[in-house]
Amino acid sequence: MKGVWRKTWGLRFSGLFAPFVAAAPRAISTIVVDYPTSEASIDVFERRAREKLTNRCVVIAESFSGPIGVRVAADDRVQALILCNSFITSPILSTLRHLAIPPLFAIPIPQFVLRFVLLGRQANPALVESAQSALRRLPASVLAHRVRQVFQTDERSRVRSLRKPVLYLRGLSDNLVSERSWRDLQTVRPDAQIVRIRGPHMLFQVSPAECWRAILGFVEESASG
Repeated sequence: MKGVWRKTWGLRFSGLFAPFVAAAPRAISTIVVDYPTSEASIDVFERRAREKLTNRCVVIAESFSGPIGVRVAADDRVQALILCNSFITSPILSTLRHLAIPPLFAIPIPQFVLRFVLLGRQANPALVESAQSALRRLPASVLAHRVRQVFQTDERSRVRSLRKPVLYLRGLSDNLVSERSWRDLQTVRPDAQIVRIRGPHMLFQVSPAECWRAILGFVEESASG
């Protein structure tokens, strides 16, 4: 990697990030930022993430973490931003915002729903159980608050002013975040690159090796440029 960007930095539940971290090349040092299960504020998550930044790092943010990644990527220590199946404006129809109430999120999510929405039909049963366990740890009120914040997301001005290379990883079978989220990013950052990878919404967990190949290729290209 030409001696630069040897540290990467990921935003996600630490347990769910394990397959991605395990697949990292030996030259890469990974730092995973875990979110407290009792907290729902994006501002709090941003402060927590900034505390973990290191010099000459690459920020990698998946799904809900994308807007947080955009914010912290403005830090001078960050060399590039990588978004995976994420968004800079709300990916959810505004008409559904009234459904973001705690009682709805108190209902356990069946495994077949997790497979369809997040993990894909062929997902390893252990991964499905891990995702289900992570969701169980979150109080319904916290989940509802986080979803309401998704409805309010608009990071277009921050992305437009960001003077860092940006890569978007797009799962070809993502049933949660649509192609529109990539188009939103492309509109404000025409120089952003995209790599499409076979896999569901949780691409880092299901296709970690393919993701790393795309990331390393992007980083090396950016460094040489």
